[in-house]
Amino acid sequence: MSILDLTKEPGGNESVQGGPLIAAAVGPEEDRLFTSNFVLSSLANFANALSSQMLVAILPVYVITLGGGQADAGLVSGALAISALLFRPLLGWVTDAWRRRPVVLIGTSFYGFANIVYLLAGSIPLLVFGRLVQGFGLSCYTTASNAFVADIAPVKRRAEAVGIFSATQAVGLIIGPVVGFMLVRSIGFQHLFYFNGGLTIIAFSLLIFTRERRQPWNIKRRRWSPRTGIVAVDALPVAWMALCMGVGLGAVHSFIAIFATSRGIQNPGFYFMVQAVALLVSRTFAGRLADRHGRAIVIIPGCILMAAALAMLPLAHGFPCFIVSASLFGIGFGSAQPTTMALLIDRIQPEQRGLATSTYFTGFDLGFIIGTVLLGAVGEHWGFGVMWPIAAACTLLCLAGITADRRRSSTAQ
Repeated sequence: MSILDLTKEPGGNESVQGGPLIAAAVGPEEDRLFTSNFVLSSLANFANALSSQMLVAILPVYVITLGGGQADAGLVSGALAISALLFRPLLGWVTDAWRRRPVVLIGTSFYGFANIVYLLAGSIPLLVFGRLVQGFGLSCYTTASNAFVADIAPVKRRAEAVGIFSATQAVGLIIGPVVGFMLVRSIGFQHLFYFNGGLTIIAFSLLIFTRERRQPWNIKRRRWSPRTGIVAVDALPVAWMALCMGVGLGAVHSFIAIFATSRGIQNPGFYFMVQAVALLVSRTFAGRLADRHGRAIVIIPGCILMAAALAMLPLAHGFPCFIVSASLFGIGFGSAQPTTMALLIDRIQPEQRGLATSTYFTGFDLGFIIGTVLLGAVGEHWGFGVMWPIAAACTLLCLAGITADRRRSSTAQ
């Protein structure tokens, strides 16, 4: 069985998903993607992403205005990932044992609560607490919303659905930092938190009108236990892919601005803007390509493009090289990440989608932490010329997850 044949059933009949097991579990599906459920959840995803991305750009600056230093800014930023990592395993089980939609609503509510904390915060510890609150909301929302979209998406257009849903987040990534700084300059930090809270209210209101698809499976729910309620074993190969991509993304988000400045780039923000635009463009067509020709034909080139973008950075001494790197990274990540999510859904029984999504994002969170903390130490001791190639090599290890998934799928069949 070829690596590229990740979506073929025994006997050579191609399946858009992961074989007859998933098709039988899901049952007959309509091919219409843009239902009211999908449109409303995607619009809510944009509102939540816009709110979150504004805070990513603004909070470190707010920490400095409160008298904090760079270490304090790092603590405030890192508290979000730490909180999300701690709660994901339990929330994955809750999403399966309960329902997707209530957990999505809880996550959006905690986004709003976090903005109330930021509004009242006059010290670094309170800002850290606000990030912990938002991290819990992030765990709820990202875990349950992706499982919700997987449930409502047509089987034959699942990768396309995940790609479009992710693209709405990418739009928030593109305009969030720009809008955030514009608002801070015009109305100040406090009013920005009011504005962010309003976005979460809009998202919550949109999600109220969504309806969860009735579960077509009929099984007895297992009680939570450390053996069955923390990690979905079948999701581990894809979670490994997420970890490898998270390493590269963490390195870029944490160090590209410092590195670009050291190379004479006056506004490193253009790297993020170009990367986000490329990511948005790739997510509009990668899902459809993966649905038609298989997941691996999108994931493999995507990971290679991400690695190439990182590997070329030590050679980048001018603005054009940074733009090329940003474009390659955006196209690669925008193609590979949602397609790995679709592959995950292919491989997992519907009643375990929440836990599997939790496992996936746990891998991604771990990779992001590795990319920020461990590679940061590498860069400090040996320089960026060593750090970027290591980040590229870690990203390429994503291909090992594809091989492991292929072997597990062959064994299951």
